[in-house]
Amino acid sequence: MRFLSGLFAVLICLHTVSLAIEPANPNLCQEGKELLAFFESIYGKQVLAGYNVYPHTPDDYQQTARQAAIWGRDIRWLGDVEEVVSHVRAHGYFLTLHWHWFFDEDSAWTRERKKPVDLAKVITPGTQEHETLMKELAATADVLERLQKEGIVVLWRPLHEIDGGWFWWTNLNHPENTAELWRIMFRYFTDERKLNNLIWVYSAGVGDLKKKPAEWRRRFYPGDAYVDISGIDIYGVDPKNDETPYWDYYKLMEEVSPGKMLALCECDAIPNPDKMAAGKTPKWLYALPWWGCPSPRRSVEWARFTMGHELVLTLDEIPTMGRKDLVPQIGIVEPNDDGSAWFPKSEVTMSGYAVSRGAAVARVEFLANDEVIGTLEKPPAHFSWSWVSPRAGTFDLTARAVDTLGRTNTSNRIHLAVGVTNAAKNKPVRVSSGEHPQAAVDGSYYTSWRAAKDAEEATCEIDLGQAMAVSQVNLIWGWKIHPTRFVIEVGSGESWDQVRDWKTVATMENLPWVTWKATHRVRFEPVTARFVRIRMFQRANRQTWSGYDLAEIEIPVPVK
Repeated sequence: MRFLSGLFAVLICLHTVSLAIEPANPNLCQEGKELLAFFESIYGKQVLAGYNVYPHTPDDYQQTARQAAIWGRDIRWLGDVEEVVSHVRAHGYFLTLHWHWFFDEDSAWTRERKKPVDLAKVITPGTQEHETLMKELAATADVLERLQKEGIVVLWRPLHEIDGGWFWWTNLNHPENTAELWRIMFRYFTDERKLNNLIWVYSAGVGDLKKKPAEWRRRFYPGDAYVDISGIDIYGVDPKNDETPYWDYYKLMEEVSPGKMLALCECDAIPNPDKMAAGKTPKWLYALPWWGCPSPRRSVEWARFTMGHELVLTLDEIPTMGRKDLVPQIGIVEPNDDGSAWFPKSEVTMSGYAVSRGAAVARVEFLANDEVIGTLEKPPAHFSWSWVSPRAGTFDLTARAVDTLGRTNTSNRIHLAVGVTNAAKNKPVRVSSGEHPQAAVDGSYYTSWRAAKDAEEATCEIDLGQAMAVSQVNLIWGWKIHPTRFVIEVGSGESWDQVRDWKTVATMENLPWVTWKATHRVRFEPVTARFVRIRMFQRANRQTWSGYDLAEIEIPVPVK
């Protein structure tokens, strides 16, 4: 990773900022001008990593050990504004907000609305639709004003995928109405509400370039005076190998919004940074994947590669913009939290980084199940550490950075096993329903057995191959779907058909819902058994859109 200092030091010490392109709002706050100046300084040289914050996607940080420089949230589902303010102020990332605007309490998506929107009426003063518009703009301005009072600059991306056609704000027959809607919002937020913390980001939607050429798309564009940054949302391309599609869309947006810095406002994954560095694909201002990892559209391997590339800037590598009160950034880079961190005989070795974002990092503490097991005083930015003579067991391994003012930040979590082996790995599995049962014991957290969607109750059985002493079962769940109640049972016999009585050894109830890698390490009195069965009875948080998602069953036993 890169720790750029010279350029950043110049930027954050500026009292007056000279911009090559004047901001759309001439009264943009000083912090906003400094942020634009930083963007201009890196544009065409490096790319900021983005991250979409949604509970429906796994957390990138847990897989990649790196936080994105730009965090995207939806103002409709922002949640507790005070928590957002606290988090932004503690970490100092750049916040971008989009808006799935449920106009008049109906859906943002045209196909799902009960009542179509007449955009011509919406933008016409004196209509009921316009009155509704102004009320909803006022409510949103109240939230943005709260962020302004806390000194938080927002990359404001309203009317996203503006020319796509799937949201109500896109007037395909009269695009000029959509452009006017943008201008109405801009004038109200800027002139009336004095929201001087907004950097205005325009984003188009992916689509057929022949059916939707630049001259047609430009009719949606409100004008250079109303836009600071332009961009497009690109899906359905190969981020590893494709070149031409990225250039086609980049050149399209250069025609739509000439002279503006261009961002990849949404995407499946960060495009190949090697190709960007070589000039084979464009260098966007930032690239913001919509999906966490792992997902079918974004593998962990690709996310780790792109987030760790020298071209791509992550949170630990961006300037503090003059802030002195940010928590340090820390991450465990190795080992990976993918199910492979088993150390049956050797000492545990790990590596990571701890970077000051305010006061200097005084020490890094290493914790196993929240118990401090070691410390590095005055650690280097890149550190390595070994847990010598560790005790046997399975743990959550984390690292905690503490700066000289006592501010702390905790790293990503690594599921760690020491002095034991996994008796369940690659053993035969039998399930009540669903797909890929063997994925529950393949040693990878990134594959899983999925029970049938309609199965509120489900079972998964493992044949250990021989009778052995069992006293612990670890269940690591995948994406959102895990039980709030389950039991673990054991049985004996020469085959599944010979098991007559299953003995319950543990019952787990009232388990809280966790969106990703919910982990249950269940310990019980040692019992001799060949077969282990998990019976699930109720999905947590009423998540019924899918069946149980079980990433891994681990049965740790002592090393012989």
